[in-house]
Amino acid sequence: MEIGALPQTCGGPEAPVAWIRPGQAGYVGPDLGVDLHSASVGVLTVGLDAPFVVETPEYGVIRTRSVYAPARAQHRVIAPEGRILLLFTENGSATAMRHRIGPYGLGHVLERELIAACRHGADPSVLRYLGDTASGSGPGATDRRIRRIVEEIRDEPARILRAEHSARDLGMSTPYFLRMFARHTGTTFRRYQQWNRLLEAARGIAGGHPLTRCAADAGFASPSHLSDTFHETLGTTATTVLGSRVRFELDA
Repeated sequence: MEIGALPQTCGGPEAPVAWIRPGQAGYVGPDLGVDLHSASVGVLTVGLDAPFVVETPEYGVIRTRSVYAPARAQHRVIAPEGRILLLFTENGSATAMRHRIGPYGLGHVLERELIAACRHGADPSVLRYLGDTASGSGPGATDRRIRRIVEEIRDEPARILRAEHSARDLGMSTPYFLRMFARHTGTTFRRYQQWNRLLEAARGIAGGHPLTRCAADAGFASPSHLSDTFHETLGTTATTVLGSRVRFELDA
């Protein structure tokens, strides 16, 4: 199946770049050869130079130029030609995609704009705006109570919060709190904490710190726990990412 294929765009190869900002992480560069995985938050993939193939367990192989996979939706992108854009966004949705196959959105409404934004190098600030607009994500949780918990998790990612404790602090029942949290962030309470711990570890890895220190600073039980979570969430390893000579731009 093919959705929204565009002619190949021009432009010379650029060094891969990855960035982390509040509410979003991104990557522009060649396909890193990922395995089947499920991200903790929604992820938008755009083929910058050519269409690509996305493999899914339930819906088989889909050929497209852009796909949105919500949090926890298993998939694998195979893009042997050119570069791809990955945007991991909190509170995203598939509402701005032109087509749907199961939980996956296909045919990004700002596909051409995103491709153009990456033609001469990725500008994270532009991509953040375009990605938030097109994926349906806004500034984050709008309920002030949920926003408070989101900020706590972002500020102290290594701290493990218990749902029942957070719900009690907010004057909610645990089931209601968990539903509200998922509604406002697009993912579960546990996976959102896991995602922020992973981002914290990625900052340390990008800074050249040993994996043991990165795991401890981010609240992982061990380096192997960090490695397993990295692979489960991103479909590749930290070693592979670093071996790609990616340039990191971290939030201040």
